[in-house]
Amino acid sequence: MWQRLARSELLSTFFPTWLWQGREWSKWRIPKYDPYYWLVSDAHPVTSTYYPFTIISSYLASRFKSLDASFCALCCTILLHIVGQAYGWGLLLSSTWDSNTLVALLGTITFTLAGYNWKQQPCFQYTVAWFPWLLLGIAKHSTLLSGISFGMILLAGYYPIGIQIALVAGFATIYWKCPPYWIPIGIIIGLPQLIPFLKYLPKTIRANKHDSIGKVPWWHFIHLVFPGATRWSVNGVGFWEMSYYVGIIPLLTIWYTTSVALALIGISLMLMLGTLEKCLPRIPARWSYTFQFGLIWSALSGLNNLHLSDKTLAILCLIQAYDLIHNNLPLLITRPYSELPQKPSRAFNTRLTRYLEANLGQYRVSGLPYPLFTGHINQLRTLGYSGGMQLKLMAKWRNDTNPNGSGEHDWFRRNEDSDLLRRYNVKYAFTSQRIDWKRTPISKLWANPSL
Repeated sequence: MWQRLARSELLSTFFPTWLWQGREWSKWRIPKYDPYYWLVSDAHPVTSTYYPFTIISSYLASRFKSLDASFCALCCTILLHIVGQAYGWGLLLSSTWDSNTLVALLGTITFTLAGYNWKQQPCFQYTVAWFPWLLLGIAKHSTLLSGISFGMILLAGYYPIGIQIALVAGFATIYWKCPPYWIPIGIIIGLPQLIPFLKYLPKTIRANKHDSIGKVPWWHFIHLVFPGATRWSVNGVGFWEMSYYVGIIPLLTIWYTTSVALALIGISLMLMLGTLEKCLPRIPARWSYTFQFGLIWSALSGLNNLHLSDKTLAILCLIQAYDLIHNNLPLLITRPYSELPQKPSRAFNTRLTRYLEANLGQYRVSGLPYPLFTGHINQLRTLGYSGGMQLKLMAKWRNDTNPNGSGEHDWFRRNEDSDLLRRYNVKYAFTSQRIDWKRTPISKLWANPSL
């Protein structure tokens, strides 16, 4: 099963970064400066540099001799967070409204398997895993539990969702009349990640940038009833950013609900449609997560008030589990928009990698193909990260005018001047373009004649 997940960003970005972090921790070095890809690695929250479970798991995996075993360890770490999230939802829901155990089970199934939760990124799974524990701490007025949970969310690093979780927790703090001491405690715990991130952010192309990509079009809400109606991207944003299918049963039970849940549904709905886009950064579609939460909470509130028999609830739990797995499982591997799975031991051991390992040395290489482009596994220095959090100076140097970062690793796709590469110690370039460099024994790999 885990080998089917060896694709997309999990294989190309998060696994190599995680393994490199483990190598650094094993040498008693904080993985801050990254000469291969990120440059300032800990300034990127998605790398989860200071998240305790990343530190422990990456350290242990770095000692494995097999890349396949290391990748399996990463998948197990993600799975443990999913299980921990489910257990947290079960505890929270069983203590809410004096809920029936089977109502709590149905809610646990729905919160864990709802559409937006089917993401491969470790930082996302780490972040949402602490959401129920944060709410449980607030509901029980446990400052320690809620404070630690909020701190773990900040260290986990998927801030587009972390911000939404914090807002929902703010509603819950007011609703359950809990002292807000969890906020400063969580911030103190999260400072190791917050400080480098906030120092780095103003220097990036994302600073003070607002755009309207990823609005959820009005017709897209047909997916609440027909989740498989479309599987393509909308407005340039993948379907997975607009996934909020929670099943038919919750939609049939949204009544007798709380005003808090209704407020969350209404607010998140407006944000998803692009309202206030000038005040909020990046992708409105990501508010689908809060919209999804509001739908589920409203449905459980209504279902709890119906006082159905245990037999009926047990049947509903089985139907709900099948419904969500059947309809949301395709989101885990976004066919046909994902690469074919590759065993890590083969993906990072090719003629290209062996040639560069033998000849690159301390020089750099441009344009490494998927899934090699971070250079971490094979210790190959690249031209660096080129996404939405890249430095303004790097984007200018690359001639990258995309306000969201081009993500392009091939210098010659945007530039013709190779003299800059010589000054930047780029010895090789992997490109399909015909350039005036020397050929090498490897197809599409060119050698800089001046180095």
